[in-house]
Amino acid sequence: MFKNFHKNKYNSGVTLIELMVVIIIFMIVTSITIFNYGKFRSSLSIQNLADDIALSVRRAQGFAIGVRGSGGSFTPGYGVHFTANPTLSLYAGSNKSFILFVDMGAAPNKKYDYDSSGTCGVPTTSNECLEMLSITTADKIESIFLNNDTTPISSLDTLDILFKRPAPEPIFCHRYGGINSCDPTPISGIRIKISSEADSSIYKIITISNNGQISVSGSL
Repeated sequence: MFKNFHKNKYNSGVTLIELMVVIIIFMIVTSITIFNYGKFRSSLSIQNLADDIALSVRRAQGFAIGVRGSGGSFTPGYGVHFTANPTLSLYAGSNKSFILFVDMGAAPNKKYDYDSSGTCGVPTTSNECLEMLSITTADKIESIFLNNDTTPISSLDTLDILFKRPAPEPIFCHRYGGINSCDPTPISGIRIKISSEADSSIYKIITISNNGQISVSGSL
């Protein structure tokens, strides 16, 4: 006598609950991946900007020591102009740009002069802009610190880092409160903090000391 064994066609496959669990796990893993990728991109962007700033300062130092000529003269100093001001124009410097400049004139004043012409590339005594470097990423110059201070200078202030042959050491010019002349207070070094506009916890610090050393770190 033979017994008939009938297979239940509903025994194979997955249940609705199992499918929902798989979908939820997939969504969690995807969310974590997207979040980490966004943070990785921001960290990479900040590192690239920090390197660009450090290299620009090093370029100014190299131009000065290498006696690069400008306007038929081989005596001008070269520098980089910074500010954390969000309202100035790109060519005047802002928290979204920094300026490579030439200290022109028969009596160089060790600071960046700009005439609001909206031009750059052919330095003159009234417009010393040699190259404007715009920050096109979602990053910004957040703050600038002098010496070992933990309180930044005002966002309305400006800072110029100038190199003049034959010395490799920088000359710092801090201008504040709308005053056009350099503050005579000695500066032993400066720190520039750049950060992500989306996440201020992602940042880098560029340190320039008065002996010409330049470094990039992830903390103050």
